[in-house]
Amino acid sequence: MTSPAVHKVIARLTSAAKYRDIHPETIVDLVRREGRGTGDPAELERRVRARLHKVAALHLLTTRPPALRRAVDRADLDDPQGRRDWCRQMLGGHFSTAERLPDLDDFYPVLFGLVPPPRTVADLACALNPFTLPWLRQVSEARYVGYDFNASFVGLGNAFLARTYPDCEVQHEDVLADGRPVSADLALLLKTYHCMEGRRTGAGQALVDRLDCRDVVVSFPTRAMNGRAAVFVSRHVEELAELARDRGWRISRASLASEELIAIHKG
Repeated sequence: MTSPAVHKVIARLTSAAKYRDIHPETIVDLVRREGRGTGDPAELERRVRARLHKVAALHLLTTRPPALRRAVDRADLDDPQGRRDWCRQMLGGHFSTAERLPDLDDFYPVLFGLVPPPRTVADLACALNPFTLPWLRQVSEARYVGYDFNASFVGLGNAFLARTYPDCEVQHEDVLADGRPVSADLALLLKTYHCMEGRRTGAGQALVDRLDCRDVVVSFPTRAMNGRAAVFVSRHVEELAELARDRGWRISRASLASEELIAIHKG
């Protein structure tokens, strides 16, 4: 397909209201990859829109971003217990973090029981996970940096962190598309590795491989969205185990009712 046709599709999608919050590099990456399979601009746009629907996963939001932002702006966040109760309500606005709520009090103690104490934590494809900082800070004073390709999540996270944990932040980046190095003591890929593999086979494994991090914790849901056992998990765990064997890294594991945690120890 000619470059002008590709650029036209990119321009149409990056200016579309539906995708205005998606990082432009995400759209460029998908257009270029889908463009290898068709020479028809209309077909390319159709394919990329279908792929964007899966990648952006906007259907996982159970509360609209403007309502979440209003809640952040109006919240009384001074009382620690009140803050935690409010954060639970915010976390319920996304399917993935809502799933974690029954295990939230145990989540970070279990996770940090797998790794040495970090000074910095990189949370990749963080979505609403910055709202778990009250629980993270109960077990660690590590500086938290989230990354997400959705500007809505970035804005929500930063609005909350600026008022509560000003040493922390969320950055608007697509860690798959731009290939920029991420450096931290600990990287988190919480229930997102399998989504990355769905976007592009091998993408999640390649990301784990190139992360400049002493430890990487990858988690998987124990159940799919339909309530059945998440049968895809064993395949991805074996991929990570094989990568670790090839690189001479160690692996440790822990389980919660809603989530399986795989810690990869590089250092």
